Amino acid sequence: MTLGMIIFFIALGFIFLLIEVLITPGIIVGAIGILFMGFGVLKTFEAYGAMTGNIVLLSVFLLAVFFVFGALKSGAWKRMASTESIDGKAVDDFADMVTIGDMGKSLSALRPTGNAYINGSRMEVQSEGEPIDANTEVEVIKIKQNKVFVKKV
Repeated sequence: MTLGMIIFFIALGFIFLLIEVLITPGIIVGAIGILFMGFGVLKTFEAYGAMTGNIVLLSVFLLAVFFVFGALKSGAWKRMASTESIDGKAVDDFADMVTIGDMGKSLSALRPTGNAYINGSRMEVQSEGEPIDANTEVEVIKIKQNKVFVKKV
């Protein structure tokens, strides 16, 4: 294998490793990069002997550590991360918005869950088992564990 091909595989490995650190989550892309670098080092041992292979192995290892820590230390990942905070809650409190007996209209088919427009708000609702077509008048019959249950009027 030529020197150019060995350099190509090692460089390709570094590119995959940097993509892993800076862009993609998980370990697959980084593992592919390490395999490319290992293949380049292995071919160096085969083509140029133990002395050159050991020098390339040590160089690749030190450069990989430098690139990974350098990329993390530079704050490049901070530029890609969201700095916005979410003020909402995962579970909405319907006590202020809906009470039993309120009327509304289904926006989608309820089989048994769908969307309805009640008291000026769009919300997810659930029927008591019977399917309800879209654009049907509905009435709130129960609110349980922040789920709004409706029936066809």
